[in-house]
Amino acid sequence: MSDHGLTDDEVDLVRAFVDVPPGLAVDRTDVQRARLAQQAGGRFRKVAPGLYEIVAHTAGPAEL
Repeated sequence: MSDHGLTDDEVDLVRAFVDVPPGLAVDRTDVQRARLAQQAGGRFRKVAPGLYEIVAHTAGPAEL
């Protein structure tokens, strides 16, 4: 378990589906967002504790 009470698997899941900037800690809400993103096929960006943005991929000119 990590210092935040999360398992290593939960921390790995967050790293895979939530962009957490330096200086912000990984917490239980990040795990919830990661599970949601995993099921929906997306990603989240943590802006501040408890505040997230949905990360959407938009096609660039080369992909059209």
